[in-house]
Amino acid sequence: MDARELTVELIAHNTVSYNSNTEVMKFLRQRMLEIDCQVEWVEYVDPDGVQKVNLIGKKGGNHDPGDRGIALLGHIDTVPAIGWESSAFEARIEGTKIYGRGSCDMKGSVACMLETASRYSNSDLDYPLYVIVTADEEVGFHGAQAVTDKSDLFKGAFPRYGVVGEPTLLGVIHAHKGIVQMAVTARGQAAHSSTGEGDNANLKLIPFLTEMRDIYFTLTTDSKYFNDDFDPPFADWNITIDNGDCAPNITPPFSICRINYRPMPGQDPYEWIDRARQSAEKHGLEFELRAAAEPMVTPRESEVVRAALDITGEENPRTVAYGTDGAVFGQHMELVVIGPGSILQAHTVDEWMELDQFPKAVSVFSQFVERFCKKT
Repeated sequence: MDARELTVELIAHNTVSYNSNTEVMKFLRQRMLEIDCQVEWVEYVDPDGVQKVNLIGKKGGNHDPGDRGIALLGHIDTVPAIGWESSAFEARIEGTKIYGRGSCDMKGSVACMLETASRYSNSDLDYPLYVIVTADEEVGFHGAQAVTDKSDLFKGAFPRYGVVGEPTLLGVIHAHKGIVQMAVTARGQAAHSSTGEGDNANLKLIPFLTEMRDIYFTLTTDSKYFNDDFDPPFADWNITIDNGDCAPNITPPFSICRINYRPMPGQDPYEWIDRARQSAEKHGLEFELRAAAEPMVTPRESEVVRAALDITGEENPRTVAYGTDGAVFGQHMELVVIGPGSILQAHTVDEWMELDQFPKAVSVFSQFVERFCKKT
């Protein structure tokens, strides 16, 4: 299996998170079967009622795994493609780069994982190699949660160690922030604004927003909430407001405040979740906690971190401010985040990845397999 060719095929599938991913997962299941993987299909319905699928492929494992074996972890969903002049879902190769939505984040990495798996027969692997491909990483890790809740393979003798293949330019990440997503809704009544007959939902939201602003300034200016292992050293508390397509001469019938909070290790995220909930209830607003995943932290002395440093030649692992499926899987496993491409290209118009990242990533993933899936 060739990772670059597979990436071209994967980019052609529109897997923006709000779409069902069933078709691309049928395609990937077939490719996994072609390389002799045992495949588990894990379905769930997302919070918006859309059918989603996760895949767990397994190879090898003829011995009791104990602490051995490795899981390669990736996601297939992407952020929306807004502002592209060319088709975001038609891969193009120009010079040393491959362009297309998901090329970097992270269809290219998933393809490298599958090429890695294709290089080994089941009899080659004394301990199991897993490739997990999830949905909804970009919108709250619902796919990863479904795997931990529903997968028979995951609930079995699953490896202690895993590699999350998010784009790090193949640098070693041992910790990242968590993710909390909240939605608070104020409801009013629409009317032509000139009549004075409407009930403006924005006005009901303003007292709550004032209190959320105070939390934002507390988290971003009070050093007792900082963690200097991260850059920036404070937790994100990002606030957005949505009136739908309400025109300026209509009294808005609803107003939704969405809060994206990234807790850091050592913080109790529910201290701030509860403050937001209590504020919403005090002001007569609807509160919904849409996602809550804790930070991922793997000790520097963990075997998988030490192996990653040895494989890459780096001296020390790093931290990042963004989140990954490791926020969920890290509650069950010891993980490193290491994958091809740069996070600077993720989510951008004309997203791209350097072509030389493909063989480099396959080499790195293969070295994890050699260390964790074969007897020494």
